[in-house]
Amino acid sequence: MKQTVIRIMLAGVLSLLAALPAWAEGTVARAQFSTDVVDREPIDNIGPIVKVEYGEIQRVYFFTDLRNMSGSNVIHRWKLDGEDQADVGFDIGGDRWRVWSSKRLMPGFDGKWSVDVVQDGKVIDTRTFDYVDEG
Repeated sequence: MKQTVIRIMLAGVLSLLAALPAWAEGTVARAQFSTDVVDREPIDNIGPIVKVEYGEIQRVYFFTDLRNMSGSNVIHRWKLDGEDQADVGFDIGGDRWRVWSSKRLMPGFDGKWSVDVVQDGKVIDTRTFDYVDEG
């Protein structure tokens, strides 16, 4: 009987240890597209649609507030219509780490843009916007 109780307790401890990496995974507390980042904060939220402005190069920033990822490598992977356009990497140095990247958009770059947040090779979040040419 005593051995059975010990085995059950050991199985319970092992199952908790197996679940630990899921608890230890980092999270994206905030993610948004903005026209700029000042003092480590986005100044606005441009929403799901960005209109082409002729004669100008528009810069769109992608801001993320990352939690519990200290020691990880995080990438912002920019895509246009599903095709990789740029990877911007960050070494995360603390339990709360705010990072941002940007992309210069010009007429002709219209379509569905997305940014994958990749932590240590695994996509943990994706945000999108449409770059629309109404001209």
